[in-house]
Amino acid sequence: MRFFTPCIFFILSVMGDCVAQLSDAKAITSENVPSYPLSLYKAATVDAQNLYNGRLYYIYDSQEEEFQFFDSRKLVKGTVYYDGQRYEDIPMMYDIVRDELIITHANGYENILLQSPKVKYFSVHDHNFKRFESGQGINADMKTGFYDQVYMGKTKILVRRTKQRQEKIVEKKVIALFPDKNFFYVFKDGKYHSVHSKKSLFALFPEQKRELRKELREQKNKFRKNREKAIVAMVARYDELTKP
Repeated sequence: MRFFTPCIFFILSVMGDCVAQLSDAKAITSENVPSYPLSLYKAATVDAQNLYNGRLYYIYDSQEEEFQFFDSRKLVKGTVYYDGQRYEDIPMMYDIVRDELIITHANGYENILLQSPKVKYFSVHDHNFKRFESGQGINADMKTGFYDQVYMGKTKILVRRTKQRQEKIVEKKVIALFPDKNFFYVFKDGKYHSVHSKKSLFALFPEQKRELRKELREQKNKFRKNREKAIVAMVARYDELTKP
């Protein structure tokens, strides 16, 4: 586990103090920056070089009310397992239109696009996303990409979160829209089953159908109002009912 960010800021602070003591107003170069703090900076960032070695990412449609990111258009700190290493407290955004993870460079000014095949998992906004290859850990008919692991009990639930960019014209101005659509998959009997309605969910648990209906009523979970909450509640209830 790498905890490099605090170290970077400390070293940069040391470098700044040293440079401030220079007698003239020369530009900061490798010649007038003390070699000891610089060597420390290089040592502290060596483990993060792979993380920040990606293409620049430019935020598109940044002025629109709707956005292409998961949950928020703001950078928030999260955890990512990338290229064999785990990094914490990394500012990031998840572009679910393109199914790509974006982080901010250590310099704080540039957004970097991570290579999706190198991202094993990441956590952001209290959600845990894991990358699956089609046919490997998921069904062959499920797309390769990031899936939100919303419930990981005996029975598991994955959510494929998507948005599609659309346009509408308002007063001769093109407005970008990003309606979202979530696909739910419940793991049972060795494979994932697509669930999109109460009927499709009850079909997976016919023997517990009556109890699951009762669960919805007692918890006042409206399937149409909050499908995700209702699915998680019923699957969790199913796990309780089928404990050995």
